[in-house]
Amino acid sequence: MTGQLTCLACGSADSAGLFNAKDHMVSKSEYLIRRCNACGMGWTANPPAEPESGAYYVSEDYISHTDRKQSLPDKLYHLARSFMLRRKQRMVTLATGKNNGNLVDIGSGTGYFAAFMKKKGWQVTAIEISETARKYSENQFGLKAISPEEINHLPSGSADCITFWHVLEHLYDPAEWFNNVARVLKDDGKCILALPNFSSSDALWFGKWWAALDVPRHLWHFTPEALRLFAGRNGFTCERIASLPLDLFYISILSYRNKGIPMPLLRGVMTGMFLGIRSGFRKQRSSSLVYILSKNKLT
Repeated sequence: MTGQLTCLACGSADSAGLFNAKDHMVSKSEYLIRRCNACGMGWTANPPAEPESGAYYVSEDYISHTDRKQSLPDKLYHLARSFMLRRKQRMVTLATGKNNGNLVDIGSGTGYFAAFMKKKGWQVTAIEISETARKYSENQFGLKAISPEEINHLPSGSADCITFWHVLEHLYDPAEWFNNVARVLKDDGKCILALPNFSSSDALWFGKWWAALDVPRHLWHFTPEALRLFAGRNGFTCERIASLPLDLFYISILSYRNKGIPMPLLRGVMTGMFLGIRSGFRKQRSSSLVYILSKNKLT
């Protein structure tokens, strides 16, 4: 996707460079963010080639792969994750209308959600690109996670639910992944996506310092409208959107840390409260959103 000028969501070629954002985690390099003038979708215009991308995840700071618990933001991440496990379970149950079934978790990281759902009675297939994270899943939870290419071996029409918890923004070819989702998902199955919101109040507030840009690991920067368009172009309908309210505070804290501002925890919490109140805690302005998708019915 290097040098991409066509919008992933709507297909428009009318886009413009917005700003350069810095990789604060690994390379310390800057990457151009482009934005579609038609639908507002953003993307990282000059990422590393896909075969080289793994090097940009090799960091103790990449907590979803290392499970580090050293700094205060790390501990807050783990606290929020523990809270969110039950909420994610409720989202799956509400979306599918089922208390158990077959679930595929794409981008399972260190396996906490997949293991939690397995414990709750679901048959779970975990898919994870990081060998380190796959090994952690097996050692910590006895959970065997498979590599991404093995999705091709999953039976067609076998999954009641497929989840992407902050994963789609990392994928070099989201449309190809959605081809597999459409194949593996049952006709009445649901796909659940969690994504940073490029039009959120904190994205607008922090601009190029917004931690959820996370270049060059995040390739795509979705707005709610862009996600609906992308889903429609790939055979899905967005049925419902829910917010992840805790992300506003976590991302605000990381954004201030990236800027080198003193007392990022205090400032992040205060800014999160201010932005939430100013936006009236409107869903469309939430830092992260969860999208419930269903397959379009063939006519």
